[in-house]
Amino acid sequence: TLVHLLLCPYIIHPLEVNFLLPPLSLTGCAIIRPPRDGGIRYRGLTQEQVQIILPVDYEIEYICRGNRVIVGPKVRKCLPNGTWTDMAQHSRCLLLCPRVWTSLENGRVMVKPPGPPVEGTVLHYSCHAGFILEGRNISHCTKLGKWDAPKPTCFCECLSQSVNDPTGLTVIHRRQPELLAQARKAGDDCT
Repeated sequence: TLVHLLLCPYIIHPLEVNFLLPPLSLTGCAIIRPPRDGGIRYRGLTQEQVQIILPVDYEIEYICRGNRVIVGPKVRKCLPNGTWTDMAQHSRCLLLCPRVWTSLENGRVMVKPPGPPVEGTVLHYSCHAGFILEGRNISHCTKLGKWDAPKPTCFCECLSQSVNDPTGLTVIHRRQPELLAQARKAGDDCT
């Protein structure tokens, strides 16, 4: 009964659980929905113990299915005013794009926003001095968990030559592998 709940410092759950639950208060928080493609871990409770209202100070944890990660608050706590913490911040389960795109030999990758590469992540590529970027300098992680462009490469300037094409643009072409040996013989220390 309600009087029993208010007077008894701890109650034993009707399912005869072998641990004590904190007293239920008159206030609590309504159960909230998990993010799409995710679920909620109710710490210390079985499925049968999860009620419509969870007690103040109770914490839930979001979990994601498959190759998805949580973006936003992972844990929410029931506050005395009947709300959950950080409800203004959405929690989403998003697919990860391959992390191999987030590094570049002989170059740098700027990841925006910082964190795991999920839908909406943008990579900006640049090469170290003496190297030229081949491919796009930007790539976006799509909602399908794939990058929208192949991973670029940085190759040594000594492996390239500039050619003016008929339109007047300067086009960089890779030299043939045999030209690398010639460049090394000529004293070019590019590796």
